[in-house]
Amino acid sequence: MNILIAGNVLLTVVLVAALYVTWRVMARVRQLFREVAPVGALTNSRGPQPGEATPSQPFHLLNGGTISLATGKGPRLLLFVSATCPVSRKVIPIAQDFARREQVDLLFAGDDTQAVQERFIAASGMPADHFVNDPALGRALEVDKLPAAFLLAPDGVLLARGLVNSREHLESLLNAWESGFATVQDYISHTRRQKTALA
Repeated sequence: MNILIAGNVLLTVVLVAALYVTWRVMARVRQLFREVAPVGALTNSRGPQPGEATPSQPFHLLNGGTISLATGKGPRLLLFVSATCPVSRKVIPIAQDFARREQVDLLFAGDDTQAVQERFIAASGMPADHFVNDPALGRALEVDKLPAAFLLAPDGVLLARGLVNSREHLESLLNAWESGFATVQDYISHTRRQKTALA
């Protein structure tokens, strides 16, 4: 009988200890999620930065027309892609869905030959009248990695920029613009400084 009582007491102690450990682990995980910063689009210090005007000259579209970055009716997402970049092929449908949901004008850009780009847009479902095929645009914005995204105001002023490979990266461009910061990382740093100052 004493052995059964001792066994029950021991099991109760073990159960209470396991519940305490589980509670502590959950508390640490919640704290970790509060501390881990959301991953935003990786920004580049080269080229125009948020708040600066983008080039105003017309650039060649794949359908033979031209377009100016300073003639938008609303916010415009400029996405540099390439037929030889597997990440570009992955992000194109994501960007199309994102632009439709967020009501942002989507403009693609690249600098390959006409024939290559025509095959690329046919395979990817991009409209020729929304594809800038002009190496001058990439040089002006100093694009060196793909896929690179630029969020533009209707007057061509750069609102946010960064390398993107997911919907979260695209959303981070809008978040950075709406928060008034150049990047999500700047916003997080500002928030942390405020918390430290208040502590």
